[in-house]
Amino acid sequence: MDDIEKEPIPKRVFTSSWSAFYLYYVAIGICWFGPQLNPAFAAKIFLTPLVGFFLGLLLLGGVFYLKYGQQYEMDTAGVKIIWRHPPRQQFIRWQDINKITMRAGLTQTLIGIGNIAIQPHRGEEIVWYGLESPKMIKTLLERGLDESAAE
Repeated sequence: MDDIEKEPIPKRVFTSSWSAFYLYYVAIGICWFGPQLNPAFAAKIFLTPLVGFFLGLLLLGGVFYLKYGQQYEMDTAGVKIIWRHPPRQQFIRWQDINKITMRAGLTQTLIGIGNIAIQPHRGEEIVWYGLESPKMIKTLLERGLDESAAE
C-alpha cells in the first residue's frame, strides 16, 4: 500500500474480475449438465439437453457482455462508468463526490472481490461491480479525492 501512496495517480481503467461471475458459472453448469444428471426432473421443467446447451450459451454470452461491455475509469477529472453496448457513460467529478464505500458479501470477501459505491452530494451513485482487490481501488479513489480537494 505504501508504494501506491508514493506514485502519482494517472488515468486508471478497471474491469470486473472473472471471479465476480461465479453464480453465472453455476447456472451454466446446471443448464449443461443438469439434463444428463437428472433427466426425470429436467423433463418436468421441459429442459432437454439441447435447450440446456443453448440456455448455457446464452448465460455465457451474458458473462462476456458484463465482463467486456463496461469499464470503470478514474482520472484527474473524476470517475466514470463506460458502457460499450449501447454506448453511454456516467460521470461524477471529484468535487461532487460525497462518500466512497466498499461493499462485499461473505462469498465476495472469500474470493477477493467487491463492489465500490461512489456517492455524490446529489444524484445517483455509481457502483463499480465485481472488482478484484477492492480495498486497493478504494484507497486509490480516496487518494484521488484528497488530491482534488487539495487543489
